[in-house]
Amino acid sequence: MAEEGFRFNFGKEEAQQVAEANGEPEYDAPAAEIVYRPTPGVPFFTEDVPIEEGLNLLKGTITSDEAAALMGDTRVASSDLVPGRYEGGFKLWECAADLCKLLLSRYGVAPGQVLTAAELASGLQGKKVLELGCGHGLPGIVALMCGAEVHFQDYNAEVLRRLTAPNVIANMGRLPRSRPRPASRFFSGDWRLVGEHLTGQGYGGHYDVILASETIYSVPAQERMLECIKRLLQPPNGVALIAAKRYYFGVGGGTKSFRQLVERDGIFETSVVAEVEDKASGNVREVILLKFPASIHPYFL
Repeated sequence: MAEEGFRFNFGKEEAQQVAEANGEPEYDAPAAEIVYRPTPGVPFFTEDVPIEEGLNLLKGTITSDEAAALMGDTRVASSDLVPGRYEGGFKLWECAADLCKLLLSRYGVAPGQVLTAAELASGLQGKKVLELGCGHGLPGIVALMCGAEVHFQDYNAEVLRRLTAPNVIANMGRLPRSRPRPASRFFSGDWRLVGEHLTGQGYGGHYDVILASETIYSVPAQERMLECIKRLLQPPNGVALIAAKRYYFGVGGGTKSFRQLVERDGIFETSVVAEVEDKASGNVREVILLKFPASIHPYFL
């Protein structure tokens, strides 16, 4: 369900939807850059999302019925996921906040300085960042606030136009006027097609940091994401940070199976760089890091 409050979960209903999809659905949304233009007369309402003490971000509020109307699919009103059609971008998923926290700690940013400092020293300054499956885009927004150029990608163009881009504008508008506003761009489409698009259309093609949260819920999704990361991560020092639950029960995804996939593939090394035990669900949320090994094949240089 698109948000009408603040619900985080990938539960039995969503798992069943994926499991019953008769194998892998067709993911063929073409890759395209989305140029945002506000729609006159359409208000954008937000609410606070606590990230760390001293830092709240804004998220847009989109009702279930509005999400269904935007997608032209009534199933979206009652489902977080319609395989091959809608990838849950109107919902704020739990691990997005975990990834925001990890970015602040990893790149040396004090939470209380993000919205107030006239100048903000950060390890993200000048980096080129891509957030895959961005939805609300909060991790990418943190990177943007910390001085990175950020490209936001979501499967659905409607999500980027109605939610991600307005959310970026709303959050960046809270910064002191003296702070630079790095560039942001928006891309829709399937990960495989987006990877080809960004390396073949004069967009620069490679990223210092790739971010994603709650995108590896099934094995087919993991495979498509890994292929995209392999195409777009900048060697030899680029890193990907993937926030997700250890298991997505019933659909075979999660950080454990994704790490196994990455290790079998042999291109990247993986490690767990953050862990949160969710006692209520009996699950664990993790952020995993992908990086090139110290001895990298010349093909990737």
